[in-house]
Amino acid sequence: NQARQKQQLKHQEKSQATSIFSGQNGAPRQVAIVPLSDNIDTSNVIRSLNESVDVSDDVSVDRQIRVRVDRFKQNVTYIPARYDLLHALDVCRVADFVVLVLPTDVEVAEEGEILLRSIESQGISNVLVVAQGLDQLNPPKKRPQVISSLKSYINHFFPTIEKVLSLDSRQESSNVVRSLCTATPKGIRWRDDRSWMLIQDVNWPEIQGDTIDGVVVTGVVRGKGLKADRIVHIPGWG
Repeated sequence: NQARQKQQLKHQEKSQATSIFSGQNGAPRQVAIVPLSDNIDTSNVIRSLNESVDVSDDVSVDRQIRVRVDRFKQNVTYIPARYDLLHALDVCRVADFVVLVLPTDVEVAEEGEILLRSIESQGISNVLVVAQGLDQLNPPKKRPQVISSLKSYINHFFPTIEKVLSLDSRQESSNVVRSLCTATPKGIRWRDDRSWMLIQDVNWPEIQGDTIDGVVVTGVVRGKGLKADRIVHIPGWG
């Protein structure tokens, strides 16, 4: 009986954690795409993930990409990060999931290692690891060895990672999307103890004189409830 109560409580907690994502108009699952080398093409990463689940939306490397994944009945927002420490930290700060993209033709440089350690220290939610360019390696028998080496490398930072998935495989890309759409984000404590929001749109009013007021920012409030009479901080603006 006690075991059943624990199971019911666990199920209830999971349902509450994922209820915000439910339905056609549910909040999107926010996914950071973080390259660990300067030759990683993040737009191709997102394109591979989309095509694996038959999504054909346009992909741009410099903006958020929101898609509807009908196969799993979920909305997903991909947020591509640049190969830049501060930008990657900002992107990971608002992510439910972080997809780390490893190169297969070069080793991760010191900059990539610093980036990894920094986002880990900042606090990170669910992590998935993928490899780009595996099919370009020759001879083909070398590829499993490269994947094994990449897994060994990433386990120094995230010991719980069980597999490095190849974006060149439609099946493995689909498995990545499945994880993004079905897993429960574990969150980040310092973030979820307050209200926070990823801004999806900004509407500026018509400027009259020197004063600008009434700017409208749109997004889904996450974490704690947002009180309308509290001061809100928008990074970079005040």
